[in-house]
Amino acid sequence: MTKIVKNNRFARRSFESILAKLCGTTIGIVLGSELAMAAPNGVWLSQPQIRFHSSTNTLAQVMADIQGQNYKVVFLDFRNVPDAVQQQTAQIARQQGLKPIVWIQSPQYRSLRVPELIHEARHGDGIQVDDHFFAHYTLADFRALRFQYSQPIFCSIQPFQAALVPQTGCNQLDVQCYTSNNFTGCEKLADRLKAVLSLYDKDTYRYKEKLGGRPFNVFLWPYSHKYFGTRSKVSVLEKTLRPFSFCQLSSAKIGAGLSKSEQKSFFFALPFRPSKNCF
Repeated sequence: MTKIVKNNRFARRSFESILAKLCGTTIGIVLGSELAMAAPNGVWLSQPQIRFHSSTNTLAQVMADIQGQNYKVVFLDFRNVPDAVQQQTAQIARQQGLKPIVWIQSPQYRSLRVPELIHEARHGDGIQVDDHFFAHYTLADFRALRFQYSQPIFCSIQPFQAALVPQTGCNQLDVQCYTSNNFTGCEKLADRLKAVLSLYDKDTYRYKEKLGGRPFNVFLWPYSHKYFGTRSKVSVLEKTLRPFSFCQLSSAKIGAGLSKSEQKSFFFALPFRPSKNCF
C-alpha cells in the first residue's frame, strides 16, 4: 500500500513537472510570437483624405481608427489645406494619442526654400522630407533645415537613394518598399540603415506579418472605406475632366451619378481651386 502511494506521488510530481514544462514552452511560443510581430509605426493621410474627413466631421474617427491599429505617427499632407483645418487636424491627432508630422510633398514643384518648408510644418510636431526632397535639394539644404528647425525630422527615401541619406540629422528614416519585385532587397536595406520599412497598402502591405519585429509604415491609410468608396465613383470623372479648367466645368458635367456630398468631396479632391465666378 505504501509503495502504491509513493508511486502515485512520483507519478503526480512527474506529471506536474511535464505540465509545467509544456506550459512554459507554450507561453514562450506565444510571447515569442507576440514579440516577433511587426510593430506599426506610422501612416500617411493625403490632402484629399484630410479634406474629406474634415468636410464630413470624421477626423476624430479616422484618427481613433489609426491609433486603434497601434500606429504612433500620422504623416499629414497639408498642401493647400486651410490653416484652420491644419490646426484642427493636428490637434485631433494629438488628442487621439498620435504624433502629427507634416509631410512636405513635392516641394520642388513649389520652389519651396528652407524657411518655407519650416513654415509649412508650423502646426505639426515634426516635419517629413521624402524622396522628392532628396532628389532635388542638396545636403547643404538639409543641414540648413536641421540647423533652423528644432523639432524632429523624419526622412523617407526610395531604395536607390540610400547614398543620399545624411549621416546625421534624421530623427527617423524610412525606406519605401512599395513593390513586390524588389521587396527582399529593400527589406535588407532597411535593416542595414536601421530604418523603418514603409509598405504600400495595395501591394507590399500583405507582407507585414512576415516582418518579424520590424517597425513599419503604411502608404496610405488603407481603412477609409467610405472615402475610397466615394473616390471610386469619381475616379473616372477626374480623368475625364482633368483637361478642362475648373471654370469650364458645369454642374451638369459632374452631377450624373453623384450626390451633393459626393460632388463636394470631388471638388475638395481636385488639385486646383474654383473661382467664385465659375458658376
